[in-house]
Amino acid sequence: MNPGLKILILEDDAIIGESIHMHLRSLGHTPYPPIDNVEAAMSFMERNKVDMAILDIQVNGHRTGVDLAKHIDEHHRLPYVFLTAFTDDRTLTNVNTTQPAGYLVKPFRRSELKAAISLAKLKDSQKNSAPDQDVSAQHIFVNIGGEWERINVEDILYLESAHVYTEIHTTKAKKITRKSMTELVDQLQDRGVMRIHRSRAINLAHVTRFSRQTVHIEDLEFKVSASFRQALNERLKAAGKS
Repeated sequence: MNPGLKILILEDDAIIGESIHMHLRSLGHTPYPPIDNVEAAMSFMERNKVDMAILDIQVNGHRTGVDLAKHIDEHHRLPYVFLTAFTDDRTLTNVNTTQPAGYLVKPFRRSELKAAISLAKLKDSQKNSAPDQDVSAQHIFVNIGGEWERINVEDILYLESAHVYTEIHTTKAKKITRKSMTELVDQLQDRGVMRIHRSRAINLAHVTRFSRQTVHIEDLEFKVSASFRQALNERLKAAGKS
């Protein structure tokens, strides 16, 4: 018998946590016992296989479900659904810094939980069905508006993070993708793309001049954050741009 998905539940209300656990089991999944704080959830994920997570936003401790979502985006890259009773602007702004596959508002029905999980599975399968990426290739495929588009690495000028999107500025046009800038930099760092700021990365091949605090690409000037200056200077000198 198919055990379904192994699902982590972050929920500090014992009654709601048990209800989610019961519904997930009835839907054919294998949920873990609910966890009521972010630190314990992070530790659990390091030691156990998790296919999906359901995250309450306001939980015990000083860290929130949004903090766990950011951790998942950076280290685990698995689908998660937010569960909360709060839909105010502040909550939604915090959520927009992450990449959830769904959003459930308390109180919810079993059918809504089922639909959210199905949608999360669909989004995850689409995200992971990208064409194979060859590290040595001079191009990448990026999901732009639901279609996989080929982008030549040599055409990329810089990347800029914009909320839940990443802007890819090329010599020809600006492309917008929901793929995080962290993922793109990880994919492109061996091909000359380097972070110079928390929300910006540049293609070293297009640098025309630089100083300790700024770097120029064509007519554009970008400030370099202090934490990236030494590494950038070393890489530019190694590339013969000193």
